[in-house]
Amino acid sequence: PKGGGGGGGGGLHKHADLYQMSLKQYTTDAMLSSIFMDRWMKMPEESRLAVVDRTFDVMVQQTMTNTTGYKMSKPALYLLCPEISPENRRIIAKDPQKFLAVCKESAADTDEKAVQWLTSRSDVLKGTQIAFGIRLQYQISVETDGGIEVMAPIRRLLVAETFVCVFEALTGKKASEMPHMIGHT
Repeated sequence: PKGGGGGGGGGLHKHADLYQMSLKQYTTDAMLSSIFMDRWMKMPEESRLAVVDRTFDVMVQQTMTNTTGYKMSKPALYLLCPEISPENRRIIAKDPQKFLAVCKESAADTDEKAVQWLTSRSDVLKGTQIAFGIRLQYQISVETDGGIEVMAPIRRLLVAETFVCVFEALTGKKASEMPHMIGHT
């Protein structure tokens, strides 16, 4: 894992790394990037927003009902990942460059950066609870000893995976078909 991160969550580190690699491939691969940008730029803003809403809502629902790994409420998710919040959706649907900037930032995220981000916002995130563990047997928050270190790969994974879904929808290329993902999803 990139950050070591202490106390469990090794699978989350690996999954976050894999989805970040996928996101990077969508934005740097000449063919995939070209297909995406061609389709994205031809769509009116409302259609882009519809794609973003649909794909983001699926991820939000999965995160709220997840029974293996982690689970949290919708308000907690939006605090942990403001990039996918309703307020940010219109901004990224309106401006393709902002959408790509968020993708590049997410692809370059590390546990260290995520820990710094979480620490700098711990006052806002206070009270945000995440159920964690194979059977969701642990409750963590920014106030829990080691909580920020466990939340870091969860944040990296959720942001990257959510944006990957938009690329999958518009390019027709599933991340699970990428060489680095085969055998891991």
